[in-house]
Amino acid sequence: MKIAVLVAGIRFDSQRRIISGILEKAAVDGTDVYIFTCDSWTYSVFYHNKGETAIFSLPDFCDFDGIILHGDTISDQEVVKSVLASIRKSHVPCVSLNIRHSGMLYVGMENAYGITEIVNHLIKVHGARRIAFISGPKENSDATGRLKAFKRAMADNGMPVPRGYVFHGDYHPNSGKEAVRYFSESKLAFPDAIVAANDEMALGAFYELEQRGYTVPGDVLLTGYDCAVSGRNHDPQITSVKRPEIELGGRAYEMLKEFLSGKEVQGEDLLCTPVFTQSCGCEGSAVKQDGMLLQKNYVQERIHLTTYSEIIKSSSADFTGAMTFENILERIRQYLKMMEIEEFYLCMCVVDENFGGEIFSKINAEAALPDRTEYSPEICIPIVYRKGQFSQHGRFPKRDLLPDEYTRDGKGKYYTVMPVHYQKRCYGYCVLGNSRLMIDSELFHIFIMNINNALENLRRQNMLNAMVERLNRMWVYDTLTGIFNRAGFFKFAPNIIKKARKKGDNLFALFLDLDGLKTVNDRYGHDEGDAFIKAMANVLSQVHRHGELLMRYGGDEFVVLTHGYDHEDAADYIRQIRKGIDEYNQVSNHPYVLDASMGYSIMAPVEDLDLEAFIEMADQEMYKAKKEKKSKKQKEEI
Repeated sequence: MKIAVLVAGIRFDSQRRIISGILEKAAVDGTDVYIFTCDSWTYSVFYHNKGETAIFSLPDFCDFDGIILHGDTISDQEVVKSVLASIRKSHVPCVSLNIRHSGMLYVGMENAYGITEIVNHLIKVHGARRIAFISGPKENSDATGRLKAFKRAMADNGMPVPRGYVFHGDYHPNSGKEAVRYFSESKLAFPDAIVAANDEMALGAFYELEQRGYTVPGDVLLTGYDCAVSGRNHDPQITSVKRPEIELGGRAYEMLKEFLSGKEVQGEDLLCTPVFTQSCGCEGSAVKQDGMLLQKNYVQERIHLTTYSEIIKSSSADFTGAMTFENILERIRQYLKMMEIEEFYLCMCVVDENFGGEIFSKINAEAALPDRTEYSPEICIPIVYRKGQFSQHGRFPKRDLLPDEYTRDGKGKYYTVMPVHYQKRCYGYCVLGNSRLMIDSELFHIFIMNINNALENLRRQNMLNAMVERLNRMWVYDTLTGIFNRAGFFKFAPNIIKKARKKGDNLFALFLDLDGLKTVNDRYGHDEGDAFIKAMANVLSQVHRHGELLMRYGGDEFVVLTHGYDHEDAADYIRQIRKGIDEYNQVSNHPYVLDASMGYSIMAPVEDLDLEAFIEMADQEMYKAKKEKKSKKQKEEI
């Protein structure tokens, strides 16, 4: 069996335990699990969230036997709607966690009982009268359910909740701190009890209360929700609500399995129970971890933090300094070797872009392209890391996620899939195989963000280089003909003069003036006149073989500069131009003919050469040739 799990914020205790419950059951059956995740929250920048949640558009659900959706963790409701539409279109069975959706299986954890019991306990056991609530995000169903339960329990106790006693946070500790500040600035009396919608916010509130001189539970009673490890091992222990999250993940998997075997499956809610302990004034019976085990876990965590903090800091500096895509890849490989990783795949979008008429396949990070907000139809893997060895893989269809050769060597594997992006610009995704690093370590996510930033820096550098190149071309090239303008000519002419002096060669300058441009403009229009000028530039470019410097001197005048020519070479060069003009006229089908008058000058490259005067000498020779041509034509007409 192969299932997809869609969940955001897997580094949170709650999501982590749910995933553990899924993986434990899946491992027994040899089921492959693909966890699509991101770190998108309401406080994040809008465009960053767009890039993060794009990961949920990546899977082709038709390729899976079943799906588990924890939609309540995805902050963008438009993304949730899109995911639901894709799942329904696939007709693949899906278990929705905590939110009921039409046509889908359901298993959840009720929110009312635990909150109700905590409110009743604070009022009836501890005599609390001014109880404030720190809620989760407004659009989060768990948060909404807990807030409703709180208000209902307060009303049942004859204590309606003033608006100033409710603060909407985002489940992070800082929300708890902000809530305490909010309650302090309110015109209402400061609460004698605070109920938080999760332990993280309760802990944030605790430290802000302590900062302001309040004691817990002496001055303020404090409770949380989720029974997180941090709350259980805190001093004082945080009164909380224990949620059967591991059981929820396991039950979701079992429901899929039962449904696929043809059994009838009913939705259900698992009961959450309060745990009364020190932060509400009870001695409590919450079990702390064994002291030795806690110490061991602490040491292991410190080692992990020290190791990965160094990796994060070093990689951030190294990635920023990478000037090419290969530089970035080289440095990613260097840091992957330092981590406890079994499999890692850096999967990049491939884009086809037309450069100068030729199609090149380029990885999105290398191409100076507009924003790409979706995954490309084809993916390539510039870094494959398996069993301590690095390799690469070329193009394959996006729907495969990973080529079959990397996923067929065993059953019961799990893959964590995260977006690689900058803001809403999608670069690809990365996959961790059979590793909990993405689940258990916030620092690994920061490592991926360092990769994101490095790719964006490279893209911007390429964009800047392309812009500079365009500006350079605008400055040194004639926009009509594509050959050098005066600025370009006089920028590079000193190189030719220098070479001539070094080799002891003569300098050669040819001055060419179109014949009949005014007539073409007057009779056929200036567009045709421009085509007339471009045709001459093309002839000169085709004859250009030996490093000659070509310039549109102005209007219908052109200059060629080179070294090492004698008079015989000059005559041959002019013959080649004449031949090019004749060949153009034979195939042009224009009612007029391309023609030009030419003159040249040859001289030794003296020190402090006046280049303009040298060109003027060739111009005078051209003028003589034009005058002779006109005189000859007049005689022929007579």
